Amino acid sequence: MPQITLYTSKTSPYGHYVEIALREAKAEYTRFEVDLLNKPSWFTEHINRKGENPSSSSNSSPTSSPPPASSPAPTTDLAPVRRAQVRFFIDLVSTKLGPAFSNALLRRGAPGDILAAIDELQPYMPSGEPGDGPFILGGAFSNADAVAAAYFVRVDGCLKRDIGSFPAGEGIATYEILCTSGQYARYRAYLSALVARESVKATFHEELLFAPNNVQYVLSKRAEK
Repeated sequence: MPQITLYTSKTSPYGHYVEIALREAKAEYTRFEVDLLNKPSWFTEHINRKGENPSSSSNSSPTSSPPPASSPAPTTDLAPVRRAQVRFFIDLVSTKLGPAFSNALLRRGAPGDILAAIDELQPYMPSGEPGDGPFILGGAFSNADAVAAAYFVRVDGCLKRDIGSFPAGEGIATYEILCTSGQYARYRAYLSALVARESVKATFHEELLFAPNNVQYVLSKRAEK
């Protein structure tokens, strides 16, 4: 049986969704933490020459990075329409919310762009109507939910702590809108379902993600021109 080693960081949404998917698949794997701000030489020399995170290996075979967020294959026995639904939502998260969050976090982007991205995602989130949800495919948790969870928990955690490269106070103001506006009721319900999932809880290391050194690194971006 293949022995999987996952090289990743607890701060990375990419590594997070891969680990959620592995847990959902009940796959046995060994996890190796990599410092993204100070990658060891052996990682780029022997594991992934591009330094991409996450990366994986199996029984000492050549290593490669897991596919990008737009590519994780949903369960193979899904009907074609449902596979397309999963891939479509993953693509939306990775091309809309992902860049908006990354820009707000590190490139002085506006938190309002996160709201705009969520506005585009919401029509495809579970409606909350009987028989719809709590996940993208109804009662079944899919890779679309894994990718969404990895981003949503980081968006939620950063905004409520006002962590980002944006001016002080804008994150909390955006968080209040997400928490109180009826416009985002669907987002709140979906987020609640995701954070309650055992695979998400077991792989989200909030205390490390928001450790003082990580927070200080992000906040230092506010002063950059």
